[in-house]
Amino acid sequence: MKKCPKCGAQMSSDTNFCTECGTDLRNVPVSNESAQTTETFEPNGTVENQNQQQANQNTQQTAQAQTTQQAQQPAQAQPVRRSIDTEQAKQTAASYWKWLLGSWAHPTNTEAPTSKWFGVVSIAIEIFLFCASFFTMVQKAVAYINQQANNVSNGLAALLGQQQNNSNLIHFNSFGTSFEIFIVLLLLDAAVLGAVYGINCWVFREKESFFDFINRFAHYTNVILITNLLFFLFSLMSAYTMMALVLILSIFLYVLGMTMVIVTRQGSQRLDRLYGAVFVAIIILIALGILCAICGTAVDIAFKSLTGGLGN
Repeated sequence: MKKCPKCGAQMSSDTNFCTECGTDLRNVPVSNESAQTTETFEPNGTVENQNQQQANQNTQQTAQAQTTQQAQQPAQAQPVRRSIDTEQAKQTAASYWKWLLGSWAHPTNTEAPTSKWFGVVSIAIEIFLFCASFFTMVQKAVAYINQQANNVSNGLAALLGQQQNNSNLIHFNSFGTSFEIFIVLLLLDAAVLGAVYGINCWVFREKESFFDFINRFAHYTNVILITNLLFFLFSLMSAYTMMALVLILSIFLYVLGMTMVIVTRQGSQRLDRLYGAVFVAIIILIALGILCAICGTAVDIAFKSLTGGLGN
């Protein structure tokens, strides 16, 4: 503050001339007296604390207002982005391959896979290879029969002086039939595995999860993947004798694996494991009988279709 030397009026520090008498205040020194404030001090706090509390309250009110405003605004649908984790897929495939190699090297030393679906994948691949072999075999057989029928028909037409005409005697949807067989085998295999799993739960007091049971069975029978691959290769070469031998081997490995899931399991038993294996054998025989009946019906239908085509 500045004090006028002439009239004694108090002026602010930045005033150059007295507003009362006009005296020049530029050379008047500024006094150290501070302006009185109207702030009141409370015994438990200071003005700075009060100001800080007020600022905090203002911040909280602002945040609450923003939250309320966002809640009142309609939610905008965010696009769902789905991407395939390639690294995770590679790791899963590598783990499956490692588990598969271990089962081929030591089928009886079962080890828990990193995924509960490994056993299901192995069984599905086995059935797929079998159906692919059937598709190839039937396709070649139908093509051979049609070729031979055309040769005979063309020979007779040449003798009679008629025009030769090549046409397919047999129209057979081998792909559709193979797909139907795939579904039938998948359902039949699922029924057999479900029945054997029920026997497994009945024989042993400690219940085993269905996926653990499937993985144990697949570990015993993953060799069938190799035999079914050979079955497919022999179908490409039309080596029907080798196909029959490999098919018998695959069935033997399947029955053996079904028996081992009961015989080799440890734990408290309600019934001796040998009797459980006998029940498993009965179930497999019933399944094979159903499979033979289905195949016999399919062959009968195909034969009637063939003879009908020849008659026409």
